[in-house]
Amino acid sequence: MVMIISTMEPQVSNGPTSNTSNGPSSNNRNCPSPMQTGAATDDSKTNLIVNYLPQNMTQEEFRSLFGSIGEIESCKLVRDKITGQSLGYGFVNYIDPKDAEKAINTLNGLRLQTKTIKAAIYFFCISLL
Repeated sequence: MVMIISTMEPQVSNGPTSNTSNGPSSNNRNCPSPMQTGAATDDSKTNLIVNYLPQNMTQEEFRSLFGSIGEIESCKLVRDKITGQSLGYGFVNYIDPKDAEKAINTLNGLRLQTKTIKAAIYFFCISLL
């Protein structure tokens, strides 16, 4: 009698891990949020992650859409390094935390082509685990 035992092995990834199918989540490493730690740095209030962007969106369109809310310090539409194809997510860093909040309230849930974008505060931490 032959018995086969199978176990699932974790997949290895070359890119960011994610809870969504279209870009990283705002906190995917079980790190405490700024609310949990009491941290309130300006960066924690001005950095946004934007998921579910149309793949044919350009950097200029991305900047223009979020720039219509307020002054942007920086923004980046993430693309595949080899093909140049959009990966469907990006980051926006506003100068004023009020503009970041307004962008979430205004643009989160906006329907663009066949996608409904998700905009949220981007909190990151370095985990030594």
